[in-house]
Amino acid sequence: MHRPSRLVGAGCAFLLAISTIGPAVARTRDRDAAPPVTLVLANGFAGAGQRVTQGGAALATVRSADATVAVVARPGSSLSVASNAPKGNRPGTFTISMSTTRPKTARDATAYRDSGRTVIGDLVALGMSRADAEREFGGMATMDGDAAVVSRQLITFADAPLGADADVARRAPSTTAVTPYDTQCASINVAQGKITGYGCSTFYLVHQDGDDWWLTTKMKVSAHSSDDSWFSPKRLTQLGWRASWSAGNVLYDWDPYSTRPVGSCLTMTVKSSSPWADVSVQGTVCPDSLGPWTVTTARSGGIWNGMEQGTDYEGALATQAVHSQPGVALAYQSAWTLSYCDLWCN
Repeated sequence: MHRPSRLVGAGCAFLLAISTIGPAVARTRDRDAAPPVTLVLANGFAGAGQRVTQGGAALATVRSADATVAVVARPGSSLSVASNAPKGNRPGTFTISMSTTRPKTARDATAYRDSGRTVIGDLVALGMSRADAEREFGGMATMDGDAAVVSRQLITFADAPLGADADVARRAPSTTAVTPYDTQCASINVAQGKITGYGCSTFYLVHQDGDDWWLTTKMKVSAHSSDDSWFSPKRLTQLGWRASWSAGNVLYDWDPYSTRPVGSCLTMTVKSSSPWADVSVQGTVCPDSLGPWTVTTARSGGIWNGMEQGTDYEGALATQAVHSQPGVALAYQSAWTLSYCDLWCN
């Protein structure tokens, strides 16, 4: 496992985990067909609707008395939800997981591109305005949006990108915009609407030799409290996003690798490299720190810790380079952690 060396700079818990491990199955949309996402719900959560978007993604929404979560997934995924109610100074917590497994086939490798899906389109389907989605997540997208948005999406290749995105001979290092292999996005609304946010993973297939695959991942999550009450307002204290891979897939590089103190809100860039491509993502990170979230041989992410100042947006960023070796199933998981307290919470 390659160890990265950089992070480029420019209580109460609330856990959301979104995972993708299980077969990607095409679903028909007739009345008797199975729903595009199988729901396994507990602790007061109930399904609040599902549909297949124009691009063929499955959009599922679940609700409890305190929270609404919507996710965009591949049809055939399984979504499970459980939670614990807040009690005294103990936070309210819940987890959401979504599972899919994908085959290493030429057809599946280009399924996302062929569907016409984009990160921006998925976020709009989740309720984000297109302008906000392009501003906050334009660097996570495909070749979508105006020139300024596209310019933030570039990946540097050690040689030619996949034929799916450019029909060129092997050549010197180059920077190009590439259609993702997949994206996973989610929206969250908690504490009676006082805290809201969005997060995404974007996966890129940057090299393919039979079923020996190399991928890179961009991750970003953004959330804030709109609670302007004078007495005991709700405030974020932790925000993170990570991606995990099934056994046999190896994390080659990741960022952030170590925790970096943050004294004031600033623009950061995180970057990961492999023998085939470099990937980076940029965003605003505020006090107190950005660091790695539970790194293993096949899992990494970024996590922000601090106390939200007023109603400012907080963010966390991460990148990965992953080697999916021959004979290994391609299965991955995204997770979102969000913690919040009132100002008197321990």
